[in-house]
Amino acid sequence: MQENTTTEPEFDNVQVTAIPYVDENGKTKYRTTFNPETVTVTTHDAILNYQLVAPTPDGVKFSKVSIKPEHSDQFSEPSISVSGKMVTFSDANTVKESLALTFHFTDSDGVEFLVDPEVDNNPPITKEI
Repeated sequence: MQENTTTEPEFDNVQVTAIPYVDENGKTKYRTTFNPETVTVTTHDAILNYQLVAPTPDGVKFSKVSIKPEHSDQFSEPSISVSGKMVTFSDANTVKESLALTFHFTDSDGVEFLVDPEVDNNPPITKEI
């Protein structure tokens, strides 16, 4: 029989900034940072929230999220907010593994870019009683 412990779910809020710059070819690119850079999940049924914050320009939005490995059953379907400024999903965190997210972004000028942060799943040890 497994020990029944009820705890508050872990909530990881990651602040994302995407700052535009013009490369040597005159094309708009983005420098994107995540704070924290990598999320380490340590409880079951954690909630992950990625939020675009200042000084990110208003026109930058999340447009899609993909997950690797694709066969992983750790994450729920990501939900992108109506404003496009947040992505939220839950993480079962039942298997120790690293998962790569790919965030697809767009800006108000139609520029699209991708960024690949990681989530490290480190599930708690379940005690048998």
